[in-house]
Amino acid sequence: MNEPTPRRKIVAFILCGIFPGLGQFYNRQPAKGAAFVVAGVVFSWLFLRAAPSDLSAVQAPPANLIVFACLLLAIWLWSLIDAWRVADR
Repeated sequence: MNEPTPRRKIVAFILCGIFPGLGQFYNRQPAKGAAFVVAGVVFSWLFLRAAPSDLSAVQAPPANLIVFACLLLAIWLWSLIDAWRVADR
């Protein structure tokens, strides 16, 4: 009766696509969801703080901007994959 449905996996995946951690909350994993949300907020904030205010004056992106973008992307992908796999159980 508790069979995973393709719809459940898709909903969890879409929620994580909106913001990391939302799919974990949907999968009834509040602690993991909170950890992903906090990590997503922190890395989003760091990314925005590292971004230059005048993009037209920048010749090359700052190194810390690239690092924070990669970390945010890694958290997002980890959240997406985890939500998809857990919804499959």
